[in-house]
Amino acid sequence: MKKALVIRGDFYHPSDKVDPLIDKCFTSSEWKVVKTDRARDLFEDSYDLAMFFTNGRPEGETDLTNSEQSAIVKMVREGMGIMFVHAGLVLIEEDSPFYTELNSGRFAGHSKKHVSLTTAPIRNVSHPITDGVTPLTAVDEHYYINVNFSKVTALMLSASEEGTTLGSWCSEVGQGKVFSLIPGHTFAALETPQMQEIIENAILWETGLSANASRN
Repeated sequence: MKKALVIRGDFYHPSDKVDPLIDKCFTSSEWKVVKTDRARDLFEDSYDLAMFFTNGRPEGETDLTNSEQSAIVKMVREGMGIMFVHAGLVLIEEDSPFYTELNSGRFAGHSKKHVSLTTAPIRNVSHPITDGVTPLTAVDEHYYINVNFSKVTALMLSASEEGTTLGSWCSEVGQGKVFSLIPGHTFAALETPQMQEIIENAILWETGLSANASRN
């Protein structure tokens, strides 16, 4: 059995926004899924996949230290998959192990208002996460991000009246795989079939499972 830790739930991104999507993405008895608002729960057990939908710092706790981030980087190097969706990219500092060794992308700001945001696969880029995926369009928060393009594979672009930014990227770190996605602030974005398809494809890519094993 595979085990996933889903880190979600904070003031601006409550768990009831994310949980319906997670429940749709994990329908197989192949998986044991643990939901939490606390990133440090990663140190309490071993997991095949970690999914950050928030920064994982509940009220009263501090951010993950660089030492703790390095321990998570080690987990990924040894084969754990990890993904950062929307608010999961927040509080990744420029000099932190999450940025320099793992995700190679970090939150830099966001649109002042919700806008119509379209996140679409980049033409001529073929990848199991995005192959066959149609553009995801929803009223959402447009994140601006800093990315070390030399370390990642660019997968999608996010475009709105605010401009065009990288919308999704991935990389391999040791034996593990890393995936990041910009949209995901609103119910409108999280409830699209494209969001479910992208997350399901990312789960399959990161864990090496077949579609039948993951979804049936």
